[in-house]
Amino acid sequence: QERRLERRMIMKTKLIKSITRILPILLALGCFALPASAGTTQVSGIGVFNNACQPPAGSPPADLGDYPPIEMSGSLNGCWYTYVSRSQFNPSGTYVEQGNEIFVGCLNGTTCGTFETTYTFTAKYVDDTFAQEIHGRCEHRIVGGTGDFAGAKGVLTFKDDVVNLNFHYRGHINLE
Repeated sequence: QERRLERRMIMKTKLIKSITRILPILLALGCFALPASAGTTQVSGIGVFNNACQPPAGSPPADLGDYPPIEMSGSLNGCWYTYVSRSQFNPSGTYVEQGNEIFVGCLNGTTCGTFETTYTFTAKYVDDTFAQEIHGRCEHRIVGGTGDFAGAKGVLTFKDDVVNLNFHYRGHINLE
């Protein structure tokens, strides 16, 4: 009885520590989204990993990133390159990753160039082999751009479709 109570206290302490570590990230994902305003374009579509992705305008970066490029369709047409700077897998199966990205392509077929983002990805996996994702999402803050995306700002969110192996994205881009 006493031993069982001791184990429960240890488990509760571990849970509280885990929540304390991830809560600031989750709050940042949900509480600091920028509102859409005049001059802002709403975007949505689907992305899929594609090693053969070729942007419709511009050239891929010399370093293609830490994952295969993501081919974007919908409002954005082009390739998305990801560079991981930090990641952490927790014993509970939760995973947090942060880094930078570059999009090379066009918005609605007419606004072309590149934009850079900083991102945070959170997910839950069955185990640390990453073989089976239960759910995942990420937030991408636009921090700069070139060409028609020079001075771009905005936020995009991706939600992983773990059945169809693609990413549904939506958000807004301000080109003012």
